[in-house]
Amino acid sequence: MRINTITILLFGILFLAIYQDFPLVTVFGEIARSPIIFVIPLMLVYLMSLKKIMVSNYTEYFIYYVLYLMLISLVFMPILYFLNGSLIFLKENLILKTIKMSVYPLSALVFYQFVYSILSRGKDTLNYLFKAIFCLQVLVAIYLLFEVFFLKTTTIFLSFLHVDPFKYYRVRLLTAEESWAGTVLTFFVFVPVFLVNYLEYSKRTKQKVYSISAFIFLYYTLVSESKGYLLLVLVSILPMTISYMFKSKKLRKIALVLLPVVFIVTVFVFIVLKTTIESQIHTSITFGTRFTSYLSAIKIFLTHPFGVGWSGFVYYLPETIRETINGSWVSTLDLNEIKGYLLSAKGLSTKTEFFDGLIYGGIGFLVFYYLFFIKRVFFFFKVKNPTFFFLKVPLIFSILAGSIYITFHIKYEVWFLMAFLDVMQNRISNETPIAE
Repeated sequence: MRINTITILLFGILFLAIYQDFPLVTVFGEIARSPIIFVIPLMLVYLMSLKKIMVSNYTEYFIYYVLYLMLISLVFMPILYFLNGSLIFLKENLILKTIKMSVYPLSALVFYQFVYSILSRGKDTLNYLFKAIFCLQVLVAIYLLFEVFFLKTTTIFLSFLHVDPFKYYRVRLLTAEESWAGTVLTFFVFVPVFLVNYLEYSKRTKQKVYSISAFIFLYYTLVSESKGYLLLVLVSILPMTISYMFKSKKLRKIALVLLPVVFIVTVFVFIVLKTTIESQIHTSITFGTRFTSYLSAIKIFLTHPFGVGWSGFVYYLPETIRETINGSWVSTLDLNEIKGYLLSAKGLSTKTEFFDGLIYGGIGFLVFYYLFFIKRVFFFFKVKNPTFFFLKVPLIFSILAGSIYITFHIKYEVWFLMAFLDVMQNRISNETPIAE
């Protein structure tokens, strides 16, 4: 496999994107949990050096949404000063906190546009991308194998790669916690399969990719303890995969043979998920934190339908959480973690992209969410080429994950996927035979 400069560049970008527990977070704060932040200035310089910057409709939606959040954040500054009597809240300067929070979407925007620009360079770029992803897929498979092997031992596997050097008893790859690994693994399971088929590689190369993808998916699914990931396997990945196989004449016979295996995997995942939820729903801080923050986000949206911006987020979320935990809806849950949000703005979040966005932008966020994510789903589900199934799965998985259990603050593999889909949408528009 011949490697060139673009392949190396894409390999480096993707590796940094999936590295989400960078030790320099102790020096620069949460924004440095991904090393991508340190190359964002270089990406910006590159974009500014282009004679003509290609901006897609999705990029425009992103830009308008960020500008909208900036406006809302400025509007709420005097309101917060009036309500609080100061711009200091929970020992945080709301102006500085707003600036810090704005870095996340601005970095994602630059990253998105950079990836879009690189992948739009020419017809050979997708071949370079496949080589980069395939190399990383092999690396992820090897890392997963060793991490699971050391999981139940006292040995700490490559602790120097993480912020916290202590033993972690779940699979997290290069992320901070297991719930973050799902979108990474889904990306490396399905996107390589799409590329190897779309680019019509040799049968031997396809077999390699299929084998590695199957290994990553089955091996991780069988050892995963992430409730969010297991839930999405049941409601999205398995149903979509079974439907795809039965619709394909070539795969229908294979599907019938594999159906017992799929059934066993489905039952196994369901039992593990059901057992975990039943045993932890009243004792796990995860359920208490998430349910309380979801309810609080909905309350804030109903009282401030146009959002409260980044500035208002720091003030209104803790105040609404205080009201929520005094109610009876969450009284039986473990609220120890979320009570910490009443004392400090550190780590303040609903832990989901959707509910955070609902607080930030309200109706403005819902419009952006539809245009940037949902509209994209409608487009790709109209594509009849069966190969695009392998892009639909990670797209749906990422959107659902962002709605249920993760934020996209430093989930740069999600932004990479969205930029890649943007490029593919342009290609589809110019290749009539691909879509009906």
